[in-house]
Parts: sequence; C-alpha cells; structure tokens
Amino acid sequence: MPTYKLTYFPVRALGEPIRFLLSYAEIPFEDDRFDREDWPKIKPTTPYGQVPVLEVDGKKVAQSSAISRYLAKQCGLAGKDDWEALLIDATVDTIHDVRAKLAAFHYEEDETYKATKRKVADEVVPFYLERLDAQVKDNGGYFVGGALSWADLTFVAILDYLNFMNGSDLIEKYENLKQLKEKVLNVPAIKTWKMPTYKLTYFNITGLAEPIRYILHQSGIKFEDRRLTFEEWPQYKNDMPLGQVPVLEIDGKPHPQSRAVCRLLARQNNLAGSSNEESYTIDAVVDTIDDLRQAISQYHWEKEPAAKEKLKANVDTKLPFILQKLNARVQKEGGYFVNGKLSWADLFYTAVSEMFSGLLETDVNKDYPELKKLVEKVRSLPNIKAYLESRPKTAF
Repeated sequence: MPTYKLTYFPVRALGEPIRFLLSYAEIPFEDDRFDREDWPKIKPTTPYGQVPVLEVDGKKVAQSSAISRYLAKQCGLAGKDDWEALLIDATVDTIHDVRAKLAAFHYEEDETYKATKRKVADEVVPFYLERLDAQVKDNGGYFVGGALSWADLTFVAILDYLNFMNGSDLIEKYENLKQLKEKVLNVPAIKTWKMPTYKLTYFNITGLAEPIRYILHQSGIKFEDRRLTFEEWPQYKNDMPLGQVPVLEIDGKPHPQSRAVCRLLARQNNLAGSSNEESYTIDAVVDTIDDLRQAISQYHWEKEPAAKEKLKANVDTKLPFILQKLNARVQKEGGYFVNGKLSWADLFYTAVSEMFSGLLETDVNKDYPELKKLVEKVRSLPNIKAYLESRPKTAF
C-alpha cells in the first residue's frame, strides 16, 4: 500500500480538505505540521515553494485542489460521470473564490487598501454564499447530485479558516449550508478521525486559565475543562510538571505555563499573526497586559495592611497608564490590538479584564471606549458567546 505524508503549517486552512479526504478514505498518513520558524528551511524542498505538499511513496506533489481531486477519485467522491465531475470542480473553484476575497483584505497591511478590499468582500461573499446555499437545497442536501462529494468536504474543512478571516460565522444565515456542515462532520470516517485530545486543569475561576479557554473555544477545539476545588488541589499538585496550574494536556502530554500554552494554540489556529513582526507585536501587547495582571494580583492577595497600601498605590498609577496606552492602540489599529484583525492578544485581554474588574470591584473598561468595544466584540463572537452562556459560575 502506498505511504502518504502531508506537509503543512500547524493550522487547518488549505491542508484541512486533504486531511478530510485521507481520513474519509481511511488512508493512513503522516500529518507533518511543521513550526513556522522552520518554513525557510522547508520551502526550498517543496515543488513550488509552497504548501500543502503530499508525498506518495516519497514523490512530492503540490496544489491543494489537485491533490484533493486525486484523492477524491480514489475514494468515489469525484462524481459518477464527467458532468458531475465538472459541477464539483466548479463548486470547489467557487469556494476558493470566496477564500481569495476574504484573504485579500485579511492579509492586506495597508489600511486604505484593506478597507476597500473588505468592502468588496462584504458585497461579493454573500452573493456567493446565497448561491451555494441554494445549490445545496436544490441538490438534496449536497452540492452536486444529491450525494457526498469532495466539494462538500472541501467547504466544511475550510470553513473554520474562512470564518477566521471574516471574523464571524459566514454561514450563520444559511440554513442549507449549516445542515451540510453537520452532515459532513457526522460522516463516521470524519467524526472518528483522530484529532488531538485536550484536557485543561485549573481551578473553577477565570484567572490564568481563562485566556486558554477563550482560545480553545474560539478555535472550535473540544476539550475537557477540569476545574478543581481548592480542597482537591493538594492531591493533584505533585502530578503537575511545575507544581502549578493551569496545565493543558495534549494527547496526554502536559504543557505548563499559561502564556506559552496560549501562544502554542494561537500559532496552531491562525491567531498569532501572519508575520514575525505581527507575532512580536502580539506578544508585546500580551506581556504588557500581563504586567498589569501581576500588579493587580499582588495587591489583591496581599494581607499585610502596609504592604497592601503600597501595592494599591502601584495599581492606581499603573492601571490608567497601561489602559490608556492599550485603548489608543486599539483605536489606531482598527478595532483590534494588531493590524485590524483578531489575535490571541484580543482574546487574552477580554478574558483577563473580566478578572481585573472582579478583583478591583469596578469595570476597568468603563473609561476606555475602544477597549470596551473590543471586549464586547470578542464576547459576541459565536464560539465565545456560546461558551460564556454555558460557563460554570465562578468566583471571579
């Protein structure tokens, strides 16, 4: 039997339709998700300096649609005749037209051009989606011929990436596309495809774990949210790598240090910036927010009155100074912390600012309109909103 190896970044995006097809066909494959830092070394080894690349018995082939079509033919998802194959190809090309319109503004760094391209996408993308939704309705719940094809798998596999670039759920208003998504995700071979298992251990408070929870939920990653009581903590402490929490287990391997965990998840789910400079800026924003967190936490937990008074003076100085700077940044950067798009810095701040308000017993964002709007925007994201509505009651 041929051996298969898929090489791509540690994200879904263009690699995910290929993973869906390999999984549907029950073809064992090596899912090589390299670190972005390794890309300069890997790039010259690829056929056209880009990924995804599929190796079949060591032979490398590029171009995601061509790879998907090849696999679809092998597992009966390419149509029952040439006409259906044509309709499937046309549908896939349309899906990628949607992707191209979203990518055009999402990755644009010039704010003037970005706004223009966003306006184009806002006009064109609904036009496409209306027709794709009608196509599913007219074809018995699938894109072509009333039967599952690689067009259906492609759309559902790439949808998370499209939603990420758009900043919201693209198919929220399209019932037929929503039903198609559920149908594909419940195909046994897709449903049982081995995804990493995640288990987050922390206390039943927001604290250091809440940014991790936000990123996991926003990324659509199912995880076990184990919330310990403080009475239970002594029996688990020695099992933790550094004797502290939060700890995220991925396939049983423990990962300590909350910000390092956040950064790992963000890189894997398109929330860590699209360049080294963006990644640095996101990290710098998060570090600044965490400086404030440490000051507030030290003040809150201090018991000795004189020391607590000094720590309060520090918070009274640092809090407005940092929040003013962050507020100005959000205003300058188009409603987010970095380059006008959602990143883990936005999720991080929204998660910890709730804790700040709880510890200080006041709404820390009330005098900072841009931060207030950012928090409201993040909390309104479909995945975050659903999490907050079902979140266990916490102390803060």
